[in-house]
Amino acid sequence: MKYLITYDIREPKRWHKVFKFLKKNGLNVQLSCFEVEIEGNQLEKIVNEIFDLINPLEDRVYLFPISSAASGLITKLGKIEELNESKVL
Repeated sequence: MKYLITYDIREPKRWHKVFKFLKKNGLNVQLSCFEVEIEGNQLEKIVNEIFDLINPLEDRVYLFPISSAASGLITKLGKIEELNESKVL
């Protein structure tokens, strides 16, 4: 299933670690927003890895699931990039 992951990280060093982790695993659609394809049991692993990178008292991370039906309804404008098969977790 696809997820839209957005975050607001207060400290630049933590922000960069989360950015690098998500860049390795998804498509960077905005500065702090990634589209990530996560297969079945990988969601908990991804959530735990991100949680280990943030300060839960200062930072916020949201994971929004995008159903396959909703995925076909997404409107994209401008320079369009698609998720690469090698980035499916």
